[in-house]
Amino acid sequence: MSDENIAQLRQAPYVGFDIDNFADIASADFEVRDPRTNAPTGIIIQIAGPEHPARKKMDHARQRKMRKELARTGKLQLADPAEDEEDQVEYLATCILGWNRMTKGGRDIPYTAQAARDLMADPKRRWLRDQIKAGVEERETFIEGSGQS
Repeated sequence: MSDENIAQLRQAPYVGFDIDNFADIASADFEVRDPRTNAPTGIIIQIAGPEHPARKKMDHARQRKMRKELARTGKLQLADPAEDEEDQVEYLATCILGWNRMTKGGRDIPYTAQAARDLMADPKRRWLRDQIKAGVEERETFIEGSGQS
């Protein structure tokens, strides 16, 4: 691109992407999908986004722990896989803020923080943990747009 073209671009008014049309949101609804068919189930789980205070607090605690160990040893220490799994269960349970239409054995499961931990730790529900993990990691889920671009 020539200097003349660059100068013209700098002078031209830009009416494209407006960042005010988008904002981070603290949480979002996530619909659980059937693990065999991928069909929607109607179960809605509210999950914390990266800007949610509880998730941020946990993210910062994880980072502090890693940095402290790195400063102490000069090496990045790999945790035991069982500890990694426990950490993931706790993290995802913290990211679950509520749900509706969740049943087990035909009975409603009311949301509590402990019920979320139990669900994430259940070895028979690894498929659900994987879905929640994918939802938590999908950054676009936690960006609200005004519909304009």
